[in-house]
Amino acid sequence: MSAPVSQPRRGRPPACLPQVRARVVALRDQGLSLTQISRVMMAEGWPTPGGRLQWSKSHVDRLLHTRHVRELIGEGSAAVLAV
Repeated sequence: MSAPVSQPRRGRPPACLPQVRARVVALRDQGLSLTQISRVMMAEGWPTPGGRLQWSKSHVDRLLHTRHVRELIGEGSAAVLAV
């Protein structure tokens, strides 16, 4: 029996702009809390993954725990995800 062929991950593509993901990760790297990050994102006018301008800490938390952000920060940066 042969090994299964590896296929690309399926599922919905990310709804969040790469620049938004990078900005959230940069703010978290600076040590900001989820609430502080949501306030900065609103002040700077960044859209949420759903396209709205009203950020909440749950938006930030969910975004930080997506596969796309984990790939962005790498596996060695688990401290960034700590709440």
